[in-house]
Amino acid sequence: MPLGDPMGGEGEPERKGRLVRVWIAAVPVSNLEAAVEFYADVLGFPLQLDERARNWVEVGPGEPLGKIALYVPAVHDERQPGGQTNIVLETDSIYDFHKRLVDEGVRFRLKPQRQEWGGLMAVFSDPDGNEFQVVEDPEHYTRS
Repeated sequence: MPLGDPMGGEGEPERKGRLVRVWIAAVPVSNLEAAVEFYADVLGFPLQLDERARNWVEVGPGEPLGKIALYVPAVHDERQPGGQTNIVLETDSIYDFHKRLVDEGVRFRLKPQRQEWGGLMAVFSDPDGNEFQVVEDPEHYTRS
């Protein structure tokens, strides 16, 4: 079955029970207010769900695209702030994105660099040290 073919192929009916998107990727933070400020004001993600009273905020593009959930983990929670999130963000201009964030004081572990697979990638951290990759790769789904 071709990637991205919701009908399951030529003339076949849509399969039920298939995965349709990545809904939320949760990121632990040390301070929810500071995290909302960074993700909304610096990264530019719109606030989509504000449940601060329940220790949960979702930022990201409108439906149906995936969101990033921010929460302060309990002390005994295995997942604490800092380290790789394994979340890859996409930008339409990695050099402009990099410059804008550097001007805001964001730390990059990897400045924009061409990768062996053809696209550009950079790695930056939020104020808690949670690492994100950002890519610019308009040919990602068409490159052979």
